[in-house]
Amino acid sequence: MLQSFECPNCQARLDYNSQLQALTVRCDFCGSTVIVPDSLRNTRSNSQQSPEVLAQVVSLVGNGRKIDAIKLFRETFNTGLKEAKDVVDAIERHEDIHLGGTNFHTESVMVTSFTTTPTVQTRSGRGGCVAIFAFLLLVLIGAGAFFFISSSATSRLVEDITGIAESQLETNTAEEDIAVVISTIEAAVPGAPGASTDSGFAEVVMRVGGEEGTGPGFFNDTRRIAIDGDGNIYAGDYSGGRIQVFDENGEFITTWNAGKDVYLSGIAANRTGTVFVVKTSGIEMFNGLTGEFLGTVAIPDSDFTFFRTAASGPDGSIYFFAEDRLVRLDNNGNITLDLADPFANIPNFATTQEDAAIDGAGNIYLLGSETIYKLNPDGQFVDQIGSKGEAEDQFYTSPRSIAVDGQGRIFVDDFWGIKVFEGNGRYITMLENPGVSFDMMFNDDNDLLVMDRNSNELRKYQLNQ
Repeated sequence: MLQSFECPNCQARLDYNSQLQALTVRCDFCGSTVIVPDSLRNTRSNSQQSPEVLAQVVSLVGNGRKIDAIKLFRETFNTGLKEAKDVVDAIERHEDIHLGGTNFHTESVMVTSFTTTPTVQTRSGRGGCVAIFAFLLLVLIGAGAFFFISSSATSRLVEDITGIAESQLETNTAEEDIAVVISTIEAAVPGAPGASTDSGFAEVVMRVGGEEGTGPGFFNDTRRIAIDGDGNIYAGDYSGGRIQVFDENGEFITTWNAGKDVYLSGIAANRTGTVFVVKTSGIEMFNGLTGEFLGTVAIPDSDFTFFRTAASGPDGSIYFFAEDRLVRLDNNGNITLDLADPFANIPNFATTQEDAAIDGAGNIYLLGSETIYKLNPDGQFVDQIGSKGEAEDQFYTSPRSIAVDGQGRIFVDDFWGIKVFEGNGRYITMLENPGVSFDMMFNDDNDLLVMDRNSNELRKYQLNQ
């Protein structure tokens, strides 16, 4: 049945087919994305759309229980995967969104009142940053809820996943959050692009964690790992400063804190067990086994340099990466390379992710938006590997993490799994990866360590080839 209502932004008439049960309508006149009034939709909410429910959803998201929030949001507001993605796309484009006839701009959002559908209003100031991120997660909730029921083989679930797989993510700023949710359901997509994995190439020989928490062996938005010369593994939570230490077999050793107000963008360890923690305020050094603070890395003229991540070489050298700086320390902490604007000469250089890897010859591999940039030991651009696409040697979305093994093979976490390339860029195979790997690296035994942030699990892959 075709119905009409006014666009809250330009008052143009919008036609809506209630049998489609869609959540959004695109206004052809002003380009706004409009949430269809609840009164016009066939499917009503199966629970009361109340401030208490939304407050609970926001609380779940704020506490890191995103999957629980996803399930609650879908059950409350009857959102589907495609509808949620439509809203996310609009938010990512910084468009106005209309809920219950009230407008807001996506730079900052504060939920203030409720009618039969959620109503929001805008506010200015830096405090809104947390709110907009929370709301972005809320609209992503529809997509992620599938994780709870992916074992069910119903036709609707297959249609939902197919819709995600066929959708083209043409922009980059929201891809990171979308990938975090969507990649948890990758194994349930039959015939997905690049979904063929080689179980004989590598096998999982160690698993640590698997549940969210703050106790020993439990992970809480843990994203970064580092390995020292003795094989000890350091795993750092994104916020709160907690660093957990495990031996080479995954046995818990200890935990220490690098600063409670820390947002950890990178960690690395040298051969002697000094751990370097990359913070927004600078780079600090700690004794990896005790957590003793050893001082701040002194890099000349770096007061206005924001280092995004760190990587370690097999020789114990440490690399720090910023948009306009590349710095290398030897195993004794001496600066042996310091380049300003190191990526200025790379054609069409674009990177949205924050990971890098170093091979045994000292070559540097930096993740780009849809490619890998290879630099020589002097930091000069050498080659570019991969491109955006659905072929086996391409990346479906922005790659998340990278590692290089003892043979010089390159391992990159993509939408469907961990893709493996030879050093010259030739595609070899893909390893199955059930979650999202925010960090990967190899130990001295050429085992691949993966920090799966979504599954709250640290895994070790033994290579068989």
